[in-house]
Amino acid sequence: MKARQHTYFFITVIVILIALLFAHELLPDDIRKRIFKFPTIDTIGHLTSFFILTWVSHSVIKLSLPFCIPLLIFYAALTEVGQSFLGYRNGELNDFFADVVGIGLFVLAKWLYVKFFRQRKAVL
Repeated sequence: MKARQHTYFFITVIVILIALLFAHELLPDDIRKRIFKFPTIDTIGHLTSFFILTWVSHSVIKLSLPFCIPLLIFYAALTEVGQSFLGYRNGELNDFFADVVGIGLFVLAKWLYVKFFRQRKAVL
């Protein structure tokens, strides 16, 4: 049963990302330029990838959140520092913040799930 919930969650995330990817083509040019000016697609990629990485490390690998969060924040900082030494990549503070926001969004989603949906299941 738990594996099915994870599969539904992962499919939902993929469908939402695909919908956001193609929805911008339906908007008029003026609105599209204002919406997609900031954040850049790179920032959205960092946020999404660290959300999924946190989900995989907590739900699939079964690391506890108090261990997982500092570990992934350290990993995010380490990757940005490593990118600053590469000639073809830039280590940017905005990318690090996007990584941390992605981690925080997973923690928020997990907290909301535990607080509201588990209580509703117990009542039913």
